Amino acid sequence: MPEVNDKVCKICGSNDYRSYLRFKDKKKEVVACKACGTFRTLPYYETDYKEQEFYCEHYIRNERIFRGFADNLVNIILRYKKEGRLLDIGCAVGFVLEEAKKKGFKAEGIELNKKAADITRSKGFDVNSCAIRNAGYNNDSFDVVVLNHILEHIAEPHVFLKDIKDIVKKSGILLIGVPNHASLAATLFRRKWYGWGIPEHIWHFDKNSIGYLLSKNGFKIKALIQNSQYYPFSKSLRKNTRAVIARIGNIVSAGDQLIAIAGVE
Repeated sequence: MPEVNDKVCKICGSNDYRSYLRFKDKKKEVVACKACGTFRTLPYYETDYKEQEFYCEHYIRNERIFRGFADNLVNIILRYKKEGRLLDIGCAVGFVLEEAKKKGFKAEGIELNKKAADITRSKGFDVNSCAIRNAGYNNDSFDVVVLNHILEHIAEPHVFLKDIKDIVKKSGILLIGVPNHASLAATLFRRKWYGWGIPEHIWHFDKNSIGYLLSKNGFKIKALIQNSQYYPFSKSLRKNTRAVIARIGNIVSAGDQLIAIAGVE
């Protein structure tokens, strides 16, 4: 994986930033752009997920948890869209697609990881394993596009969101889920917060920076939810502490993930 140490913010074009957190053991830091406020990792890797086994195994090993997350996500979608054609970008092994299909959507996906894509296809779903612009979708094709914990991995977010905007219907919605660096968990755990995702996560968002990025790309936020993904209690004190903090963050609207529901302006 080539290391990238680009000093220019690819969201606003500024090269003026401040250090926020440094990870000494990994020789990485999180910096904040002084112009647009977006956090990013420096240096970062552009990870190739096509052949990585752990990516797929993580979902399979924790199926019950991820099915619960998928069900919650589709229930949020149903507040804004009751039916139609849905595309899940980064669909992994297809849990969101399965839940969406159960609730009446015509669901399909994009997944670059070969093993995960094959598993999802085996469940009867159409899955493309290429960039959006190479998938052959017509403009204004989808009523719902889901981008759940994907955007933080994308090196060129403007290019990516432009391609998404082309395929979302004018009456459609884009749902984005990302880790929330302004959450209670991130504040308390600092370098140990799971959401930094070093070195895979390039970008780190809060409600202001995700709003800025979406507005720059022709999307208008309809709703912004700061909630937590609940992990079950276990025999591990560390994991139980994380679970408790996540629940408290959820109660006080400082959860460890942001979910933005946006429409095309």
